[in-house]
Amino acid sequence: MPFEVILIVTLAVLAAAGAFLYLRGRRRSGGAELAQRERENLDTVAAWPPEATRLLTGSERAAFEVLVKALPECMIFSQVPLARFIRVPRRHSYAEWLTRVGHLSVDFLICDRASLVIGAVALQTSQDSERAERRRVRMTRVLKSAGIKVFVWRDQSIPSPEAARDQIVQRTGVPSAVPTSVRDEGVEPLPRPTTAATEKIPVAEVVAEVHADGLQFEPPSSTWFDDLDSGPAPLDPARKRAGT
Repeated sequence: MPFEVILIVTLAVLAAAGAFLYLRGRRRSGGAELAQRERENLDTVAAWPPEATRLLTGSERAAFEVLVKALPECMIFSQVPLARFIRVPRRHSYAEWLTRVGHLSVDFLICDRASLVIGAVALQTSQDSERAERRRVRMTRVLKSAGIKVFVWRDQSIPSPEAARDQIVQRTGVPSAVPTSVRDEGVEPLPRPTTAATEKIPVAEVVAEVHADGLQFEPPSSTWFDDLDSGPAPLDPARKRAGT
């Protein structure tokens, strides 16, 4: 067969293969775009019918009660995402940080009356998987790096209020007075504990030194989440006009 014929046949085969790959890519791209449009057109409430559930499990409620009784002069919060009370530099992608650890939630946060974090409590359960343990280790590393004391309790051996108070006070180094700068802002300490167990350790609320810029201890703005595009979900026009 002449060389010219072989060359023409080869070029024709390559052209056909290229056209086939191009058309297949277009079909896949079109299918992905169609799927994206379908997701965008989903109504948030209709597609994901909401239903209220319990915030805390039985063991978490028990731990919460212990903390409230142990530290009546403090504020106790539960299931708080790291992104709500940890501030990080923005030189790298905040969305990437949020994906790694920012969305993880601390079981309990111990705060003073100015909502400054004193410590965190992680509750381990016997049903925790290896993956859950890895997440806890990763989260604990972040908290300790931020200077936050972490207390790990097992659901089968939650300490008594007296033991919890001793443990937390000894490790957090609670100061004995509220700084004047905080009192001037109208933040008053809570009443002292009155039980015999808590009178052994007179604890005032914990307030860290406020830096000159006045911003270090302000919580990260919730609008940081606006940087993350989770895909718009516009309401159905008829439903929107009806105000639902």
